[in-house]
Amino acid sequence: MIRRVWTSLVFAGFALPAIAAAQSHQPQLVKPPEFGTVREVTGDDLPVAAPRDRCKASAGDLCADGLPLSDKPLRVLFVNHPVAAGQRLSGPYGQDFRLYDVRRDAKGIDARPVELPTSDIQVPRDCYALNGEDVGYGIIVRNGAAVAVESQMVSCGGGPRDPHGPYMPEGNTIRSEGGRHVTETLRVAGQRRYLAVPGQCDPQYSLRTTWCAVPAVTYMQAHPDEQELDLVAARNPVHAGDILGDKDIDQWVLKRKGDNKFKADGRWFKTSMMTAVDSCWASEPIRWYVEPGEGGLFITEKALNRCGAPLAPVPAATYEAYGDDLFIVDCSDTRDWRNRNEKSPDGCFAPARDYLQRSRQKSAHVVVLNQRARIDDHLYDGGYVSFDVAEVKLNDTGPLGVRRDGYSPYVGLPNCNPADDGPAESHGFVLVRSMGVMWARPYRWMRCPVY
Repeated sequence: MIRRVWTSLVFAGFALPAIAAAQSHQPQLVKPPEFGTVREVTGDDLPVAAPRDRCKASAGDLCADGLPLSDKPLRVLFVNHPVAAGQRLSGPYGQDFRLYDVRRDAKGIDARPVELPTSDIQVPRDCYALNGEDVGYGIIVRNGAAVAVESQMVSCGGGPRDPHGPYMPEGNTIRSEGGRHVTETLRVAGQRRYLAVPGQCDPQYSLRTTWCAVPAVTYMQAHPDEQELDLVAARNPVHAGDILGDKDIDQWVLKRKGDNKFKADGRWFKTSMMTAVDSCWASEPIRWYVEPGEGGLFITEKALNRCGAPLAPVPAATYEAYGDDLFIVDCSDTRDWRNRNEKSPDGCFAPARDYLQRSRQKSAHVVVLNQRARIDDHLYDGGYVSFDVAEVKLNDTGPLGVRRDGYSPYVGLPNCNPADDGPAESHGFVLVRSMGVMWARPYRWMRCPVY
């Protein structure tokens, strides 16, 4: 049994039927919010490189003195300002620090910048990323040399108490030993497609008079069994290396048209062929990258993806909220309330006629009790009290119109969502007393975010 306690929160009241007393139905707390614990997850230890005035082995601003280099790339953290033990570096990648892959080659030192932020951190499955908290680097000193420890603040077991940082660890440090996809930024690509470009060319490669599709047509000519081919058309002249938006391209289908002739039909709906990567989410709209290829230009859709742990959920409290009271028809002593006779044409619904007349309504929904019930009983599908919801109507002549239906009264709270995945008892009716009469008050569990 879930114990409900009154809360001190103030919610907007709900209007009751005219026959009931006007009052506010204060929501009751069903389950308080569950907050996670902020933890620090650590990954690889990286050598630190920085500019030096006196450097024996350098590559640009990066000084490689003291780095254990070989012909295999060594991942290092390059910082452009002095660092000290106990510091934690964080912020936009490429601004104060950047990753490099450094190795020795025949020419000396080869240092290649890593384009996008990456790490060896795998956040445990029950932990979540925090808003604004990317991978940082804790600086320690080992054998007289600065070492950067990959570090990410996460929330384990739920969302944090505060929506914004900075965050401080509330528990022991977690060493990355498996879990989700490593925390990094990837540029995820789709399938490479053939490209048609504006311009004049040999008529056999020309489409719609003013577009040229040499690679696509050449492929179709070499593969007579292929009946059609996916094709992208650039609306303006392009060159290898150009990056286009959706407004700069059209999607076509290249089809055969007689003997060794072709036509291009526009797609009704644009299609994406992006590769899905587990635990990665697009962080920018798709863009189209023009690339050189055999016989001409091709095009590939790409988008930056944030990979790793999903953002922490917003903690939410669950409340039982209430709607407008419904009149109750007690048919618990009637074997089948649908059977009525000439002596009692309204049967057990006779009180409903009186209710409609006194409240000046032509029709209304009522709750029908098929079993005896008491104040505070909860009625819900599969519960211990059988009930129905029916619509009753006054007729000009004859008995009361009664129709059983699936009517569900509105129940809501501002900025909250129904707990639709809750148990059967999470929505229904609770029996209450108002002005000496028992009513069926609709209720529903609602999840309300704490921020």
